[in-house]
Amino acid sequence: MKKIITAVLFSTLLLLIGCSEDNSTTDVEPNDQKNEANNEEVTESESDKNDEEYETQEGEVSENEGGTFTLHSRQDQIDTINTGPIVMEIEQLNTASGELSGDLADFLESDHIEYIQMDLVVENTSDEDITFYSSQAEIATSTGEQLESDMWMSDHIEGDLMSGTKHSGSLFFILENSKAEDVESIRIKWSAPYNEDWEDVGEAVDIEISL
Repeated sequence: MKKIITAVLFSTLLLLIGCSEDNSTTDVEPNDQKNEANNEEVTESESDKNDEEYETQEGEVSENEGGTFTLHSRQDQIDTINTGPIVMEIEQLNTASGELSGDLADFLESDHIEYIQMDLVVENTSDEDITFYSSQAEIATSTGEQLESDMWMSDHIEGDLMSGTKHSGSLFFILENSKAEDVESIRIKWSAPYNEDWEDVGEAVDIEISL
């Protein structure tokens, strides 16, 4: 039963930050209209383009069977992380809160949640198997909390990475003593990757991301 509720909880929270589908169609314009359109200067910022990829924008409220959720901040312009043969992308880092109802409220034994979500893609570019536990990230927030990812809500991301493989998942960190909307930056740490001889093949990662 716990696994079922956890799956529902995870899918419910993911609805908050899912990418939207592009179902638009393109009409063929007459040549004169096309030429006129080509002469118009159209500018669009990179942030606007990125916002269009998401169903929920910062500050918006989303409601589903699990409750009502508010996305407070999103950072998806994060530099690629390289440590030894490990290449890691943080696709997005979000802060959000929710008023829970039904089974989700019963499972978490609370009617309110404040949390941080981190979406990761991890790749082993080496020609040998490498161990790197990306799901064991430890964070410190600007509000003074030090947290590990919640094991029930987070995806399992394989730590023993075979040569040339890529893995992805979402990690959830539950805030205990502060509000998600007050988090302005997050420090994130990972231990160094190592090989089958237990030798470090990269450096420990220690970064800070502003929201």
